[in-house]
Amino acid sequence: MSATASGYGFIGLGNMGFGMALNIRGKLPKETTLNVCELDEHRRMEFKEQASAYGPVEVSNSPKELAGVSNVILTSLPFANAVADVFENPSTGLLAASPKGSNKLFIDLSTIEVSASLAVGEAVAKSEAGVFIDAPVSGGIPAADNGTLSLMVGGREEEFDRALPILEMIGRKESIFYCGKAGAGLAAKQINNYIANVSFLALGEGMNTGIRFGLDPKILAEVINAGSGMCWNSLHMNPVKGVQPNSSASRDFEGGFKTELAHDVTCMAVQLMDDVGAKHVLGNVIKDVYDRALESPHCKGKECRSIYRLLVEDDGKGLGTTKIE
Repeated sequence: MSATASGYGFIGLGNMGFGMALNIRGKLPKETTLNVCELDEHRRMEFKEQASAYGPVEVSNSPKELAGVSNVILTSLPFANAVADVFENPSTGLLAASPKGSNKLFIDLSTIEVSASLAVGEAVAKSEAGVFIDAPVSGGIPAADNGTLSLMVGGREEEFDRALPILEMIGRKESIFYCGKAGAGLAAKQINNYIANVSFLALGEGMNTGIRFGLDPKILAEVINAGSGMCWNSLHMNPVKGVQPNSSASRDFEGGFKTELAHDVTCMAVQLMDDVGAKHVLGNVIKDVYDRALESPHCKGKECRSIYRLLVEDDGKGLGTTKIE
């Protein structure tokens, strides 16, 4: 199905979904209808008001109702249970209105456990209602709003080819990766996030050590970025306020990718390691750090790199003894 076909649906107008759906509506032909489904009434009405400037938008009362008028359906949901219910609920789910041979294309943009995604994909295959791919996204709310997300896709290659014109409405062409079989997109995203979270913790430990020794944090940051310790976080997200003006530390860790979300994707990555029998040394360590972060007033509800505060705050909940200036 080409990107100009009629019958598009989008479920989940949350922080990420709102921008993605708005980009899709803006890039579809003006005469094509975008059908949306969202539990939050204020959110869906706000979306319809904004998106209707680009063409027709209809609000569906359930996934089942949306499936009745949509051939290409994208889902952006927070948890595996929500994804399973949206697809498999016998009364209100997508598959309840997707008869055998309807050849629908289901694109799940959610970040959930690989095993949960595979189970939903199997339910779709069993229904013979169409095809399912996992296509988790990366880049945060600004990229969702700007249509410049990165996407990692799992499924059969012909299904990826069919989905690509739609994915290019929300992501940069050069940052849309076909990762392989079903679940491969999620696996790639979780592995990447895991590495980023571990490297950030190491960066925080190093910066805290340097400050305690008496090093100038800006000079230490320059040394790291000119040496083998350099990583994406050291280049862009130094945890010490004042070192990098655009890092989350400069905003006191407000906004961005929340601690709770980083905790969840880290747990997913460690679960994936266990599921495939991959040895890990740091998996349980980083899980423990994020478990503590969920209980810390310095990190709860904050941007995920606020875990640096566990190293430098002494309140009985942290990991260290020095104070933030």
